[in-house]
Amino acid sequence: MDGNRLFKLRVVAMVAVILEEEGGEFIQPSSQRDRGEEWARDHRRVIIGRRNLFRAKSKRSSSR
Repeated sequence: MDGNRLFKLRVVAMVAVILEEEGGEFIQPSSQRDRGEEWARDHRRVIIGRRNLFRAKSKRSSSR
């Protein structure tokens, strides 16, 4: 392919991507990004050395 034809193909590809993105559709976040069940969150907190959710929720005030 000559350089001019390759340049035109690149421009056409970029314009197609831009027009497609202007459609207003977007990718939905996956369900894996949800925080999860309380027992799973509690387990992760305990593993990294934080208080479990029961104790964290029962505190009278947050630590600052």
